[in-house]
Amino acid sequence: MNRVRFNSILSVTFLTFIFCSSSPSFAAKNTTIDMDSPEILTIKKAIELVKAADPELSIARINAENDELNMRLANLDYRLIDADSIDSVALAVQKYIPKAEGDLSARVSKLYHDTVPGTLNAKAIVSYYQLLEAYNKKEWKKHRYQRVDELSVVVKEMASRHEPTSITVEDTMQVETRLASTQVEWLEAERNWSETKIKQNEILGVDAKKDWLLLPEQDAATEDPPIMFEDAIASLASDTSVSVQKKGDVQIAQLHVDLVNRYSVPSTDPGKIARNNLEKANIELEKMKRANTFAMYSLYQSYEDGYKLLQTCKRAVELATNNYNMMITQLKQGHLGTGEILQAEQELAHLENRYVEAENSFNQARLNFQ
Repeated sequence: MNRVRFNSILSVTFLTFIFCSSSPSFAAKNTTIDMDSPEILTIKKAIELVKAADPELSIARINAENDELNMRLANLDYRLIDADSIDSVALAVQKYIPKAEGDLSARVSKLYHDTVPGTLNAKAIVSYYQLLEAYNKKEWKKHRYQRVDELSVVVKEMASRHEPTSITVEDTMQVETRLASTQVEWLEAERNWSETKIKQNEILGVDAKKDWLLLPEQDAATEDPPIMFEDAIASLASDTSVSVQKKGDVQIAQLHVDLVNRYSVPSTDPGKIARNNLEKANIELEKMKRANTFAMYSLYQSYEDGYKLLQTCKRAVELATNNYNMMITQLKQGHLGTGEILQAEQELAHLENRYVEAENSFNQARLNFQ
């Protein structure tokens, strides 16, 4: 799973391959930026917008401050009870447990506050890929409509010739029906793009109707994740707000057991409850560690499998595109009918759709590494 380390992964778009390989002029049209064009959205831009708009960091700061204040109050109560005056478990719990819980809450809140910028980064990247998915589908449906429209022009031109032709009225109607169908798909994709923009623009903190331009990037997907697997597994040992909470729960449960042992008899019901709670806290901690480890394996497996599928789909589209273009030439020469062409176009569209799905799936896998 770990072969090559590299510094960054750039976005791979369906437009890069499809438009550059099967419709060069259309790709050029999309990479020439007009002054009146919508603003270009990149991952960096999305992160900047989310960090400026999302109140989570301010909320986390307030919570951290409150937990720090509560910890101070718990420490004041802690000093009010003299250790030498403790003669029962209840009084010991009253002295030591609130302080331990206050210290834990303050630490967890601070850790959470420190991780919010990273959480917002992830939120922005997810938002970007949601927009990218809808954008790519819209542009692909538009591309397919243009492809069938070009076929319609060819068929009509052949049907209008004075010399004998194999094109019939029924052939022309079949192509026009396909053209109308692809136009409907394009309009549906446009509607989905508009709905996605409204939803994601709320997250980005911009006007609901703000339009975006997502340009195809020339960099190919990279086979290996940016973090080596061993390093990722080792990083699981780092403290997070969740892991510190779980570890703190174990420590507080252990403190309960210690207090019962010191100020009472372990065989009493409170002693048994304390030991049960300690066992439960340890189980929860190990459960978290195991889940995190398996989740990391899953992330790497999804990335590697997604990359392989993406490259396979890309190759399939290349072959289908070349086959379709050759069949168009044969149609113009009178060696093929529209039925074979429409079948080839349908197969090409199916493979293109699989490529779009593979790319979206791969983006979902790799966003965990960005």
